[in-house]
Amino acid sequence: MYWSERRVAEIASDNGIRLADRFSWTVKAAPQGVGAEVASKDRGELSRRERALKIEKLIGDQAVSLFESPHPARFAKGVNRVNVARFIGGPARDKGAMCHVRTTSSRGQRVDLVLFGSMDNFPGRILRTSDASEDGWYSSAWHAIAELVESRGTRATTQWDDPESLSVEVLNLALHQGSTGTEDEHRGRPWTRGYTLAHADDCEWFAQIYTDVALTEERWNLRGEMSGAHRILVGAPVWLRTASQDSVVRYEEMRRRAATSRRRRLPFMR
Repeated sequence: MYWSERRVAEIASDNGIRLADRFSWTVKAAPQGVGAEVASKDRGELSRRERALKIEKLIGDQAVSLFESPHPARFAKGVNRVNVARFIGGPARDKGAMCHVRTTSSRGQRVDLVLFGSMDNFPGRILRTSDASEDGWYSSAWHAIAELVESRGTRATTQWDDPESLSVEVLNLALHQGSTGTEDEHRGRPWTRGYTLAHADDCEWFAQIYTDVALTEERWNLRGEMSGAHRILVGAPVWLRTASQDSVVRYEEMRRRAATSRRRRLPFMR
């Protein structure tokens, strides 16, 4: 569903992972039957699946999945529902993508991941920027969020220079971006909000993490969909993988069907 070639190459380079072409080895009897001749033959590039498995194997425990350790994560992975929307903040506003994953730690605490990538990394134009309108609420902290993403969590020069407050703003954007009414009007119906694109259930994901923040419980009084948030990770998707393209629920199709249904219900007018 999503594959970042540049990020895969960076991770491989930074961690000493060789993603070169695969080879096959052949052994031939040497002349006069003495010794043997060993030769290699290029069999082409590794597939995406082979490269993904190689990265996962060598990154190993650095990619957290149970979220039981309090230490900041560098990588994370899992199988969950992944919600996809547009992110129009920053220089890549025409192609920015935002993914939200909600899971639970081994201790039962809620974990939210908000991952920022590029619409160019959805192969075969499975999702397009034109699938979602730019309507509804948008966070005034977009420039701080863009700075966090562009600097990979190394720079904070805005008023949201506190890691917890900025992480809360990121999660608020992921859950409420594009809202046009009350939260209850959109609860369980994300396609009714602007900027939203799709979701995929049972989606396998692998992410690079920029910031990993555990909220101070007594500091926050979060309500609605934000209620219960405990740990917020911000980063970038490296890949998202589904069983098939049919696993992706596209909101553009749902909006089109809803509009057709409304037109059919309109009373006859001369």
